[in-house]
Amino acid sequence: MEDGAAAEEVPLRVGFAQAQQKLRALGASTLASRSDEYQELVRALVQQLRACLDQIRRLSLFSANESADDYTTSELRLVLTDAYLGEVLQKVNDGQRSRTEILEQALAHYRKFLSTCRDLGVGKQQQQKQREKEGEGEDEEGARRGAADAGQARMQKIERLRRQRAMEKEVAELEARLAAGDGAGRKGREDDDEDLDDVEREHAVKLIELKIHQVTDDIGLVQSELEMARQMDAMRSARPSAAASDPRRPGAAAGSAAAAAAAGGAPDEWRLDAPARGQIDPRTGKLRPTFNARGQPMQPFVLTNDRQRIKDGVFRPDWALPTMTVDEYLEQERQRGNIISGGGKEPDPRPEISDNDHDALDAEVDKQREWDDFKDDNPRGWGNRGGNRG
Repeated sequence: MEDGAAAEEVPLRVGFAQAQQKLRALGASTLASRSDEYQELVRALVQQLRACLDQIRRLSLFSANESADDYTTSELRLVLTDAYLGEVLQKVNDGQRSRTEILEQALAHYRKFLSTCRDLGVGKQQQQKQREKEGEGEDEEGARRGAADAGQARMQKIERLRRQRAMEKEVAELEARLAAGDGAGRKGREDDDEDLDDVEREHAVKLIELKIHQVTDDIGLVQSELEMARQMDAMRSARPSAAASDPRRPGAAAGSAAAAAAAGGAPDEWRLDAPARGQIDPRTGKLRPTFNARGQPMQPFVLTNDRQRIKDGVFRPDWALPTMTVDEYLEQERQRGNIISGGGKEPDPRPEISDNDHDALDAEVDKQREWDDFKDDNPRGWGNRGGNRG
C-alpha cells in the first residue's frame, strides 16, 4: 500500500518520462536477462508503468469519440504506455508466474495499444488495420496462404524491415533537432524557421507510428510463444504426479499396472525406468518390496551415483585424450618385445693414422682418389636406368 501511494503521488507526465528513460537503460543494459539484478529492474519498471496506466484510466484520458488533434503533445505520448508495458512484460522471468499468464497480459496490452491508436486515428489506417489483422490472427486463411508462399513472405519481411529502419531514422533525426533546439534555448524562437512545438508534435506522432509497426510484428512472435507455452502447460497437467507414480509407495505399482491394463497396454510398458526382472515377484507379478516392516532390506542392492560421472562427461574436449604417459607406453612396448636391446659387444673404434706414417697416409690418399674416380665414372642412379628394372 505504501508503494502504491508513493507511485500515485508522482505526476503522470513525470512518471511516464521516468519510465521511458528506464526502458532505454534496460534495452542498453549488459546484464543477463535471468539475473536477479536485471529482473529487479524489470519488476520496478512494470510497477511504474502500471501506475501510469492506473492514472490514465482514472482520468479517462483517451476516448473513442476524440481524435489525436484533440490532445496535446505530452498527452499524446501517453498512448505508448500500453505498448511499453507489453514490451517489458515479455522480459519478466521470475518463476513466480507462469509464462502463459505473462504472455497473455503482454498480448492484451499490445492489442489495447493498437485499439487506442485506431480510435484516435494515429498512423496510416489501412496499413494499421491490415497489420493488426495479421498480428491478431483474424485472417487465418490469408496467413496460411502467406506461409505457403515462402518467397512472398520473405519479401514482405524485408519490406517491413526497410520501413522500420526508415521510421527509426526519421525519429532519430527529430530527436536530434529537438536536442539542438533545447541546447540553443527557446529565446528568439519566433524568428526561427523551425518551430520546436511542431517538431515535438511530429516526433510524438512518428514515435507512435514506429511503435505500431514494432508491435504488429511482435504480436506474431508473442502468439507463437504463447501457443508453445500453453502446450507445455497441457503436458505438465497431463503428466502424473511424482508421488502417485513412485513405485516405493504402497499400492503404487498395482495402481500403475491396473491403469496400464485398463488403457490396453502391458504393465510398466509406458515407463522409461522399467524395473529389472529380478525385482518382480514371479508368483504375483508385482514389484518385490525393497524393505520390510522393520526397515531392513529384503534383497541385496547397490547404491550407485552417476551424477559425477555424467558431470565429468559433459564438458570434455572433442578429441581423444591420452590414457598413459610416454614412459608407460615404452614400458608396455618393452614388455611386448617390440624394443630391441643388447646385441653384443660394440666394434672397436677405427684407429687414427699417425702423421709420421707416410706409407699409411699415401695409402689413404690413394684410396680416396680411387673412390672419387669411381663416383665420377658411376654417377648416382647409373645402374637403375633400365638394366635392372622389373
